[in-house]
Amino acid sequence: METNHSKSGGNPVSGACMAVLRGEIELLDKIPPLQSLVRDAVINREWGEYELYLESIGKIGADFEFLEAERDRLFSQLAPDEGGSEKPRFYAISVRLPEGERNELTDLYRNLKMRALQIRLANDTLMEYIKETRNAISGMLESAYPDRKGKIYSRDGVEREADMKSVVLNHSF
Repeated sequence: METNHSKSGGNPVSGACMAVLRGEIELLDKIPPLQSLVRDAVINREWGEYELYLESIGKIGADFEFLEAERDRLFSQLAPDEGGSEKPRFYAISVRLPEGERNELTDLYRNLKMRALQIRLANDTLMEYIKETRNAISGMLESAYPDRKGKIYSRDGVEREADMKSVVLNHSF
């Protein structure tokens, strides 16, 4: 039976690392529901809610950055000073720990990386949706107004370069 070294007198630094990793995982677990709300707000063109959800994700990101800096600090304490300027690699550090601590720490680290990857994929999917929607609307506007051919005019009637930023359409269309 494997014992939990972090709770039973193991290396206090590795125990602190595990606590930080758990905190990071807990923060990352809050993001997917917010990503879903962001996606729905974009699809339904609810820009006020969209801003609120992005603000919430930003706060989680700030908390995560704080924990990430703490984790880096703790990892560097676990790594012996080898005189190099490179940041110590996680698995090179973990291999020096007792087996029980190493297993728990690597499981948490792997879990953290998987959650981060899932969040990144969801973000990439949403960004691709937004890009394709913008391209479709641009194509539709070019078809509807072929004489403009992507030209944009200022309020004064002066032609300016098309800036292909997001276009917001009213529900009345």
